[in-house]
Amino acid sequence: MILLSFFNLQGLNLLRLATASPLVRGNDTDQQALLQFKAKITGDQLNIMKSWNSSIHFCQWIGVTCGRKHARVTELKLRVLKLSGSLSPYIGNLSFLRELDLAGNSFYNQIPREIGGLRRLEALDLTSNSISGEIPSNLSAC
Repeated sequence: MILLSFFNLQGLNLLRLATASPLVRGNDTDQQALLQFKAKITGDQLNIMKSWNSSIHFCQWIGVTCGRKHARVTELKLRVLKLSGSLSPYIGNLSFLRELDLAGNSFYNQIPREIGGLRRLEALDLTSNSISGEIPSNLSAC
């Protein structure tokens, strides 16, 4: 399935292609990256992050999709879930990430440069947040 995602931040528009992906097991690098992302969440009105714990595999956490073959995070979709906080640079460690959708929340501060290192990233949606600053120049390499 191919989707078009429109990304508008501070007057800049980026159009990206996105593809869908499956789920199952995983690795420590991805789990640690997700836990570091969770650590930067300062507000979670819907208690979404409560599901992000060691009682279930991280590929089953709300908003996380993993690939079947390697059990690596391919999608992080936390759209309109009333989350607030800053974006963790550890997102850049999700090396299989193809789609990052955090639209409609209250994330603030800047986009971490590390996101630009995600070579498989095809779709990024950070609309309707309080992100400030410039879009990292290395993001265009995605």
